Amino acid sequence: MPSITRTTRESAKGATTRTRILAETRRVLVDEGYDAVVLRSVAESVGIKLGNLQYYYPTRDDLLLAVMTAEAATDIDDIRAVAASAGPPLDVLTQVVDHLVTKWRSDSGTVGATLGFLRMHKPDVEAAYRTVYAAFYEEIEQVIERAVPGLPREICRLRARLLTALIDGAAMQVDVGPRRTYVRSVSDAALRIALGDGGG
Repeated sequence: MPSITRTTRESAKGATTRTRILAETRRVLVDEGYDAVVLRSVAESVGIKLGNLQYYYPTRDDLLLAVMTAEAATDIDDIRAVAASAGPPLDVLTQVVDHLVTKWRSDSGTVGATLGFLRMHKPDVEAAYRTVYAAFYEEIEQVIERAVPGLPREICRLRARLLTALIDGAAMQVDVGPRRTYVRSVSDAALRIALGDGGG
């Protein structure tokens, strides 16, 4: 029995350490940029030895990939939380789009843009990028399916990708005027995509 308790305590401590490492790495990435993410500096900021950090994340790429994967997981959790609301399906779709555009225009967009950059140069990141986006698309497809019942699966899949491309691009735009008006115009365009110009 004591060994189970000790293992559980060590697992909890390891999870806490991982969370602290990822939070600090995300902060550095957003506040200081990609080049500032250095394993030794992150370890010092978290108050652990470099070797301990490398036990969890052996390389800088491993660490950055974990940050980006965690960020994507929060997007999926956010979509699920909105989708679980009892609102009408079109309202849910609008809320999902509004939330993602707003979130991706903040520091979350920095994390996503870094993933997009790295995937062009690193095959392991490319593979993770595909996995992350596949899970994301699946969630968006389900929201679209609820909004447009009976729509063929392949059409839902295409519309989810188009909608995601719109949100990705919208998050990167500058000089867009008042945020509320801009987000509303993106949501309106996203609804047209999801609904097939309103026709389904």
